[in-house]
Amino acid sequence: MRRAVLAYVTLYVAVAAYSPYLQQYYKSLGLSLGTIGALAAFTSAVALISAPTWGAIHDRYPTSRLLLPMAAGIGALGAAGLATAGASWLLIPSAAAFAMGMAGMGPMMDVRVLDMAGSERTRYARIRVWGSISFMVATPIVGFAIGEDYRSLFFVAVPMILVGGLAAMLLPGRAGGVHGASLRRAPGRVLGHRPIALFLIGAFVGWTAVYSQYAFFSIYLRQIGASSDQIGLAWSIQAALEIPSMFFFPQLSRRFGTERLIVLGMAIMALRLIVNAFFVSPTILIACSLMQGAGYGLALIGGISFVSRQAPKGTAATAQGILNAVTFSLSSIIGSGVGGQVAGWLTIRGLYAITAVLGLVAIVLVALAVLPASGQAALEPPPAPRPAD
Repeated sequence: MRRAVLAYVTLYVAVAAYSPYLQQYYKSLGLSLGTIGALAAFTSAVALISAPTWGAIHDRYPTSRLLLPMAAGIGALGAAGLATAGASWLLIPSAAAFAMGMAGMGPMMDVRVLDMAGSERTRYARIRVWGSISFMVATPIVGFAIGEDYRSLFFVAVPMILVGGLAAMLLPGRAGGVHGASLRRAPGRVLGHRPIALFLIGAFVGWTAVYSQYAFFSIYLRQIGASSDQIGLAWSIQAALEIPSMFFFPQLSRRFGTERLIVLGMAIMALRLIVNAFFVSPTILIACSLMQGAGYGLALIGGISFVSRQAPKGTAATAQGILNAVTFSLSSIIGSGVGGQVAGWLTIRGLYAITAVLGLVAIVLVALAVLPASGQAALEPPPAPRPAD
């Protein structure tokens, strides 16, 4: 499992370099809020297609170790393009390549590690948590280092993406992997499975609300007087409770059930949405970022575990790719694209008020989707756990 930890650490150092600051980089190029939102929606559309495609390819070739470094190479190439393209038309293909590569890395790593965990699939949380730890540590360091020179974030992101891809090559192929359905049929098998389909609907509403706020959170903090260091702290501090929520997820799952933890995670995230809509003090918003970490950890790990158990045979990576595409990419398309237009019309705070209501709706939808499945057996007996290395 140490090899998996190394892969997650390097990948999420890269995420720490670009995630909090990419919108500020776009803004430094002179792009408007609407253009930034449209560009974010475009890259999310690319990721929406790419994530299930990478997953379906992985299901067809479950023992291949080349897919992850291939995705990392494409992502790093796109990031290098973003750093050099400026505000020219080359920004569009560069952003597309960046999104295409990064969309494949997370789901393929997740399914590899879930396979390594075997029958104790909640052990995945204790490996994934190291990604959150690296994100928490690296984000304020990157924020301090780049200051107002947002272009320099790519000097961290590009090499870390490449190192993450190389580290992922150390992960073993999926044990007893079977060739899954064709690339055309695999997504249909996953979406045709009712528990997963219902869960995706509820998760989509909730994550759309979250990403509507995420897309403009750094800009919003700057508008209300936060410094670059404070912006980095606001993103970093989220992991303070994200880390224990992931680390103790196996025990919490055994005590309360994965499905209840998913609902609790969505409720916590909804509360944070409400706080962002009602308060305009950087200090309060930064402090309340702690809530987001706990909710994010429970909802993310719970969702991945739920889909892993429910995925039809031969579609494990495809299911994770679709989960990633719907809850992150599609949600970001709607959240960033529509959110950018709403923010331009009603201001960012007006957008936050709308998303707070969506967060409450999401709690109900997610509960209706997952609670009936509580305690049910998975469709497919998981493979035996691998020995720790």
